[in-house]
Amino acid sequence: MAEQGSSQVSPSDAVIAMRTWPRRYRAALAPITDDQVSEKALRIGPQGVSALDLAINSLGTWVLLEKALHDIRMTECPTLHPAVTESAARSWKSHPTETLESVLDQVDDIANSLADAIAAMPSADWSRPATVAGGGTTTALAIAQEAVHVGADNLREIQRILAALN
Repeated sequence: MAEQGSSQVSPSDAVIAMRTWPRRYRAALAPITDDQVSEKALRIGPQGVSALDLAINSLGTWVLLEKALHDIRMTECPTLHPAVTESAARSWKSHPTETLESVLDQVDDIANSLADAIAAMPSADWSRPATVAGGGTTTALAIAQEAVHVGADNLREIQRILAALN
């Protein structure tokens, strides 16, 4: 479900938000370098997922959304994967050797890469429609807003899980 006000996020707001996620995720997941914090990030919380799983969900979604923005920018009539608009169609598997530090490094890389993609989108393309496979349409602006929404929702859930594990 969209965060209240997420439909009001402008492209420049989305760039700023994407650039803050690495710092904010690191602050939530690794406030200090401590084996206990790392262990807690791997534990399943009351919601049935771990804090690390939620960070990996953000990563997978951001990669997908960055590709969708690229397709809108470079293709005349793009057709996008259903997971661009349907969170239920997203399923990201974590690799058993993923560490908290490696995931946080990826958050830094991918969030900044997506911020760059949003910043590079020509203003004329923000409202250009793209077809979503299986039905419906979306726009580059809606995709940028979804990236912010996913980052905010997952960060909020990460904080809830870690608080519940105290």
